[in-house]
Order: sequence, then C-alpha cells, then structure tokens
Amino acid sequence: MEGLKNHGLPRGRTADPDQRQALNGATAALRKEGFAVSAGGAGDRAQSRVRPELVATNGSRIIQVLVLLDSEVDSEKTRERIRRRYRLGETRVFVRWPLRWRMLTNVARWGLRGVAVSTW
Repeated sequence: MEGLKNHGLPRGRTADPDQRQALNGATAALRKEGFAVSAGGAGDRAQSRVRPELVATNGSRIIQVLVLLDSEVDSEKTRERIRRRYRLGETRVFVRWPLRWRMLTNVARWGLRGVAVSTW
C-alpha cells in the first residue's frame, strides 16, 4: 500500500473501522489494476469543496475515487458529491458488493453515465 503509507489515509473519516476497511479494499482493487493510489484532496480545494477519498493514477490517467459506506448509497448528499466529482474528471465509486446493483441504478437514475461503480 505504497501510496497510502506515504501519504496517509484521508483525514476525518479514518477513525471508523468500516471506513478504513472500505478504503483498504478500494486501494487493493485499484492496485490490482495497476494504479498508484494516494489519499485524495491534495491541491484540489480551488476546484471543489468535495474531495475524493482516493486518487488513482496510471500514466496520464487520473481517477477520482469515492468510497461509500452502506448508509451513504442512497443519500442526496452522495448524489451531489458524485455529481461534483464527475464534472471534474473520471470518477469511480466503490461500494460493498451487495450494494453494487443499487448504486449502479442510482447512478443511472441520477444521469451520471460516465461514473464507474466497483466493489471493495
């Protein structure tokens, strides 16, 4: 977990063991795909107040990663978070496996066709 060891986990949300597990799972999945992963938000405040939890890079490809807990999947706040990130570039949302279909349905209903949904 090179990126997270060097840059630390995102601040403010790491005290929750479920969030830590979700971040670690998403990081592992991205690394299997060949991405370098780091904590999100660095140098990004001018673009948006809504920062991704992780940023994954592979060459010139940059993916903003949002990692959602179960309670966040259907939230209006989540809808707005994804929409704001989506406008700024490639975005991927990670959820627990049982919630993948529901998240895909939400993304389609919200009109965010370019947002990928993966599981951690």
